[in-house]
Amino acid sequence: HYITMGLKKLDIEDWLQVDNTYPEFYTARSHILETQKEEALQVTPSGEEACEELMELVVEFLLEKYPRFFEIVETNGRKKIRNNIVKEEISIQKPYDVHPLEVCARLCVEDFNILQKSEFSGEHYLVASATIFPAGWRLRERIGKSVTDLHGPVPLWKGKLSKPVEHYFTRLSTNSYMERHSFFIQINPDDRPLSQLLFIQRGQDFYPGKVGNFSPPYFIIRRERQTFRRLPKSNTVVFTVKTSVQKLTDLPAEGRRGLVKEIRSWPDDIKEYKGLQFWKKPVFAFCEGQNRAE
Repeated sequence: HYITMGLKKLDIEDWLQVDNTYPEFYTARSHILETQKEEALQVTPSGEEACEELMELVVEFLLEKYPRFFEIVETNGRKKIRNNIVKEEISIQKPYDVHPLEVCARLCVEDFNILQKSEFSGEHYLVASATIFPAGWRLRERIGKSVTDLHGPVPLWKGKLSKPVEHYFTRLSTNSYMERHSFFIQINPDDRPLSQLLFIQRGQDFYPGKVGNFSPPYFIIRRERQTFRRLPKSNTVVFTVKTSVQKLTDLPAEGRRGLVKEIRSWPDDIKEYKGLQFWKKPVFAFCEGQNRAE
């Protein structure tokens, strides 16, 4: 089952990452949260407790792993976390400045999803999500849905993958942490800001503009690093997604070879889901042509 999902063990030290792209991604995330919060942040009543537990865990992790960037301060008797990268303080005790899940989404550049198992159906449901960078789906349509329904449009999921995933989530213990990697090919023809480039609610918006835009300088590789862990108190599963982008033309030779190899290994329905028919020719021609030239 793990092979199907491409999962491998995660060192918990690497759970959340702060790198040199943080300021740029932080700005994009803030903009989305300020302009379309309802599309990016949804919590069901049964997800409230888990959000508080997650916030405590996130704060504790950041303070320990990145003490230069994050510290606790007290203002008017209220405990806040200070983000020294962007010079911002945010309350981590009641009364909160923003919802605990938004605290997580603002402190980190990861998106957070909380899955809770129903005692009735035995399935996991999406009870809370801060998805600031959706990859072709609408959070408001997915909140409260089961894992099987969530990935409705994703082929393989319905038959082959939904059972293993359900089984995997059930078996995930509080001290086993996993990660997997995924990517999409996207087009950025007009150098749009990250807040526009990464906020995609419909599949066709991966490829804006004219067919003429399908040329190597406009292609970007949109990568997702996903992690899975269980929260001990609420017994929920937290699924994080860190999105990063790289221009196709910036890929080194080894990266180009790896990209082509991985795309070729996709099953047909995944090829279709990820829009291969639109970009295969120019992307492969570029990668293979460059490799020959070198």
